[in-house]
Amino acid sequence: MDNQFLIVGQGIAGSLLAYDMYKAGHKFKIVSCPEGSLTSDVATRRYNPAIFDKLAKNWNVDELLPVMTNLYQDIENELGQQFLHPVDFTQPLNENEIRVWNERIFDGDFSDYMESADTGWIKRGMDNFNLFNRVGKSGYLDLAKLLSELKQFFKENGNLIEANFKYQDIGFINGHITWRGVSAKTIVFCEGHHATKNPYFKSIPFIPTKGELIEIECKKLPDDYIIDENLFVMPMGNSRFKVGATYDYSKQNGKTVIDTKAYLVNRLDKLISLPYKIISHWSGIRPAVSDRRPVLGVHPNNQHIAVFNGLGTKGVILAPYFAREMMYSLVNRNYILDKKIDIRRFLN
Repeated sequence: MDNQFLIVGQGIAGSLLAYDMYKAGHKFKIVSCPEGSLTSDVATRRYNPAIFDKLAKNWNVDELLPVMTNLYQDIENELGQQFLHPVDFTQPLNENEIRVWNERIFDGDFSDYMESADTGWIKRGMDNFNLFNRVGKSGYLDLAKLLSELKQFFKENGNLIEANFKYQDIGFINGHITWRGVSAKTIVFCEGHHATKNPYFKSIPFIPTKGELIEIECKKLPDDYIIDENLFVMPMGNSRFKVGATYDYSKQNGKTVIDTKAYLVNRLDKLISLPYKIISHWSGIRPAVSDRRPVLGVHPNNQHIAVFNGLGTKGVILAPYFAREMMYSLVNRNYILDKKIDIRRFLN
């Protein structure tokens, strides 16, 4: 029997869409490309309900956060492993920000996430600052582990194809997509930044953004909060921390740059006052779109082709909600997607 869907790409978008399809009982295959680097790690590990520099909530966070939590917990129960790690965020505040922050926490819209500015909970490491905020219902996702375990899960269930995908291998026969002997009703492209080469979606204004991270070892820095002050310092256990990230819209390769490493180290030295050792340094490409919103849906000119992409820097919190929306739109072609994320905003 034919598969209903062929999913191309095993990053966070493709993996969560495939998991939703598995739970809903739909037939699918997911193509994991050995040559395609999974660069989601640079952009999508953290989740945070607040935008610090604007002292505001992130877009649609009240809807996104419960779906995110429920889906990752469901995957944890299915696979018997932990991937989601709740950790509070903190940031130093200046005098003006303190006033605005204390106004926000009494606003019903913000009170579920923000706590009073305080110094007491910062143990050590940021001695150059006087007062800090605190944001709850935040944390990080062990994305590399999640993708690896889901890949093995789909492989054991017979859903995974490991192959290098080439567009010229696609065929359209009698209302079906064919690819290397696989037949499906719809092909869904979840390619991350590789979508810039996709011939079916040339009109989508993808803006791949290079980001770089370093990993440090710092024995005395506490690991019970994530610091976010123009860069993030995120605990990974065993006195290891991820530090990043940069945003470079001009470079499209995944190579690390020495100057960028120096930039991260300089910012880190201004933030923390503890000795540390650099363990590693790497980079990746974020799959962003010009209007900073996800792009998903069925191609209006070809009902057998669909896209799910553009998760950008907030993929951890965006992917669960929009994977569900993507599945709904594929299964029920009358399902109406939000105009802000619908592919038609670029193709009409």
